[in-house]
Amino acid sequence: MTNDSQKHIDDFDRNNQSNTFLTGELFRYLGFTRDTLRHYEAMGLIKPGHDQSNNYRQYGFDEIYKLLIIEFYKKRGFALAEINQLIDEDQLEGITDNLIEKQAAIELAIKKQQQMLIKLADTQAFCQSLPHHLNQFSIRNFPLYEIISSFSAISAFDEYQEKVLAHLNLADEDLLTNMIRCVTFDTTQYQETQMHLVVPATARESGKDYLDDGPCLHIVVESGRYSDATNQVIDKTRLAAYQWAAENQLQLKGCVYLHVRLILFHDNLEQAFVEAWAPIDQNNRTE
Repeated sequence: MTNDSQKHIDDFDRNNQSNTFLTGELFRYLGFTRDTLRHYEAMGLIKPGHDQSNNYRQYGFDEIYKLLIIEFYKKRGFALAEINQLIDEDQLEGITDNLIEKQAAIELAIKKQQQMLIKLADTQAFCQSLPHHLNQFSIRNFPLYEIISSFSAISAFDEYQEKVLAHLNLADEDLLTNMIRCVTFDTTQYQETQMHLVVPATARESGKDYLDDGPCLHIVVESGRYSDATNQVIDKTRLAAYQWAAENQLQLKGCVYLHVRLILFHDNLEQAFVEAWAPIDQNNRTE
């Protein structure tokens, strides 16, 4: 009867360490494709031997174990170049620092992805509600926006560096989402226009400027060269707004906020869907 205590616990692994495997066998046994192995080899991550008779690559125990280590770190978010450095790291402190840095980077990436999901959900909700608001007036509450800076027009690109880029983190935000055009008007015509760089706010603070929030006459209109929505089209919207407000015993304050929410393209011409918010004068209701 064999005394099991006299066996070395790693005897089976020791006996297998002299075995070598071909590229096809590694794919069959471990799932590593030929392209993956060649890529790892080109980066210096593994160094397979070669059969002298046919020059076929042969992978021994050490190289296969490196493959397992590579997969270990890949599943923790490390790039191959980073793994190449980690394999040579022989200090626990160094490995720990790398893990902490990678965790922080992944947490930041998750935060950015979560912000992107919020933007996607907002745009999707706008698309779903579009048939109900396109060229249809209703009363809705305009959110509170703080004015960060103001500039003359969306096409005034020479003003962007000072008025826009200095206040906006383009790594996380897009320009259209954070720009709202304010147009003042009366019953006869539009008077002036200005662009505002804004951020959502939860409450007004002293010393800061805000757009006029609260009840507004709301509508979505098409703009852009595709729909030929020039000032004539916008002016028709203004006249329709006054008519709708009068029919519903409402008085407008004489300004409208225009916010681009979606842009499509047809034959290289843009089709923009713009939310228009005209604040209602609560103190001067039409009797």
